[in-house]
Amino acid sequence: MNVELRLLQKEDAKTYQAVRLKSYQDDPFAFSESYEDEKDRPTMDFELEIETVGTPAEWFVLGAFLENQLVGFVKFRRDQRSKGRHKSMIHAMYVDPSFRGYQIGKKLIDELITRTKELDGLEQIHLWVLHSTESVSASDFYKKCGFISQGPKVLKDLKIGKKYIDAEYMVMYFEPEG
Repeated sequence: MNVELRLLQKEDAKTYQAVRLKSYQDDPFAFSESYEDEKDRPTMDFELEIETVGTPAEWFVLGAFLENQLVGFVKFRRDQRSKGRHKSMIHAMYVDPSFRGYQIGKKLIDELITRTKELDGLEQIHLWVLHSTESVSASDFYKKCGFISQGPKVLKDLKIGKKYIDAEYMVMYFEPEG
């Protein structure tokens, strides 16, 4: 399976919007956003969301394509505050359920790590993993990629209907150069 990984561009906004909305429906317990909250956002909002910032890129959405079809993405943002420039965050990651099991998520994370190691002074990548009985935890996946848990779970972090969702804060540390 030949997966093309590339930064999303403005012309990908409508496709990204459709896949992003699908992600909320496929995995409602995996994201803090909901389909109901996001479905009426204009395409222009998604254009801004995928806009690449910096050279090398410090804010970006990396897409995974199979035969020109967007099947996954990972959204990355470096902290822009002067005291936080050593940190960054993965804000969302998704692979279409039809394409899971083909290492697409691993390829996205590996490419993200390769790109972010080029960022001068970046030492950490953070992320949140949401846990529920309905969704399979992604924390094992992230641990295999090199992330570690950053303390105890945050209990009852989100509430969807009458169901509470716990959260786990994870981090990957880069070895400082020098």
